Amino acid sequence: MDGVLLTMTDGSLIDRAAREAFGAYGVEPSDEAVEPFVRADADELAAACEPYDLDPESVWSAREWAACWLQALEMDAGRKVPYEDVAAIGDLDARTALVSNNQHHTVGHAVDRFDLGDVFESAYGRDVSVDGLRRRKPDPHYIDRALSDLGTRDALYVGDSRVDVEASARAGLDSAFVRRDHRADYTLPAEPTYEVSDLAELVEHLTG
Repeated sequence: MDGVLLTMTDGSLIDRAAREAFGAYGVEPSDEAVEPFVRADADELAAACEPYDLDPESVWSAREWAACWLQALEMDAGRKVPYEDVAAIGDLDARTALVSNNQHHTVGHAVDRFDLGDVFESAYGRDVSVDGLRRRKPDPHYIDRALSDLGTRDALYVGDSRVDVEASARAGLDSAFVRRDHRADYTLPAEPTYEVSDLAELVEHLTG
């Protein structure tokens, strides 16, 4: 979703979400404690919470809900919006689903806010639990769920990151890498099936 369908979330919002999560438990965290909650490093959450005697699962869930709320505000204020070429997806004679590493609630808000329910038959983001964090891409867990909804394993996964290309491979799918301006100098460890500058170019490849 982010970087492919919608503009990217400002990183300062995720930092704010992490600090608000600690603040909900009466703690003013150090920068070192906040960092793994910004980077979403599941293996380091417990160590970050230990000095404050907090449950990492609870703090992580609070961080996720704060991030959902802040991103919803960005969408509603017109600061996190769809790219103009998203409309090109409607030219595809194919069933489509949306799978994102963002929270499921954030994905749902985007689908409702920008009328993407007419474009995608189903949509998945990660659960707000630590287990949900561990199942994010490149784990194909949520991609597999979407494929089950579509009733197929013959699909193309579209993304803008290394984990998208890797998740595609793990799921046994072809991949398309969208190199928008924010990925101008981005390097990939493996070649995607397609590389395009935007979704209109991708649709042209698939329908031409």
